[in-house]
Amino acid sequence: MSRFGSVAILVALAFAVVTLPVSADSKTEKKAAPVPWSKIAEADRKVLTPLEKDWNQLPAVQQRRLITSARQYPKLAPIQQERFQERIKEWAALTPEQRQAAREKYKNLSTLPPAKQHELREKWGEKKAAPTTDGVMPAGAEQPK
Repeated sequence: MSRFGSVAILVALAFAVVTLPVSADSKTEKKAAPVPWSKIAEADRKVLTPLEKDWNQLPAVQQRRLITSARQYPKLAPIQQERFQERIKEWAALTPEQRQAAREKYKNLSTLPPAKQHELREKWGEKKAAPTTDGVMPAGAEQPK
């Protein structure tokens, strides 16, 4: 699997977890109106700043999930806040095509049995901890001591 593929999977998984709704009524969500950037609370806008330029292109349901996540942000532990910010920045940096590819990979991964999903997470953890062939550590990986 290419490095892009691995990163896309990680970003998709992380983003999917971050943006899961607290409670989902799919009929209500599908009818939800988009939320203008200016109508988001200032504290939530600060958390979601990496997505500001793309905000109006996001589906309304995704906007609402992100706002829900932003409201939960202050309750996260500092390490979780850091991870959230890293992942939202990574997602914001992807092109629309890369985002779609990441969504498709996540969709395919979510259909796998839990044991296979766990196996893939383990492999990703090992790969993330190892230097790449060009000697550069993957983003978020710790340097060996």
